[in-house]
Amino acid sequence: MVFISPKNIIVDFLRTHLTDPRARAEATNTETFDGGTTSYQLTPTVGKVACITAVAVNSVTQNKWTDYYIDIQNQKVIFYSATVAGTLNVSITYKQGTTNWIFQDKAKESLSTTSFPRISIMKVSGSGKRIGQYNAAVEKVNRFQIDIWVKEDYAATIGSIVYAEETLAEYIAYQIQKAFEDYEKELFYQLYNYTLMSGPNDLGFDKTYECFHEALDIELKSINEGQS
Repeated sequence: MVFISPKNIIVDFLRTHLTDPRARAEATNTETFDGGTTSYQLTPTVGKVACITAVAVNSVTQNKWTDYYIDIQNQKVIFYSATVAGTLNVSITYKQGTTNWIFQDKAKESLSTTSFPRISIMKVSGSGKRIGQYNAAVEKVNRFQIDIWVKEDYAATIGSIVYAEETLAEYIAYQIQKAFEDYEKELFYQLYNYTLMSGPNDLGFDKTYECFHEALDIELKSINEGQS
């Protein structure tokens, strides 16, 4: 049994589907391996692996969290079952870089201006119910708060349109909402039944971080949370 944090799943999901205005960890790299095993060690050419964007075996697309999971700390892709043996028949594509902008914790106050815009994920509540008798699985209902932080005086040009400060924070918040609406199926089997509970909400200017702050609350269900 492998522990998989729901927050890490959301981090990988958002890193995959959002575009960073500063292009941190946006470079892509593809590695190919001989099949026949379950674990594949990635060796990024720049910094570290940020997220996995595509995996294929014999040109057949594999589903994240169903066919394989990610050990981001050790930079590995691990299949639940051994892949088909063959020469260079496992292809793994990922984003890489020396830094990033989406994390499962809030930013330190000491971070420099170039560390923003920044997104953080916080689990704010959770409940569970066994779906059957004493030996049945437990279904969890978890609520997450996703925060967006944009520095004062920062602007980014996206598709020929300039977004700055609170407008950029709001834009990113709606891109997060759209990602869940369009790609929710990629979270299954680990997470499912996405519900937008609140937001995107304008939380004004945060003096501690000197940032404009936007947030949205979402709800996701899981079975036997934290287990692979």
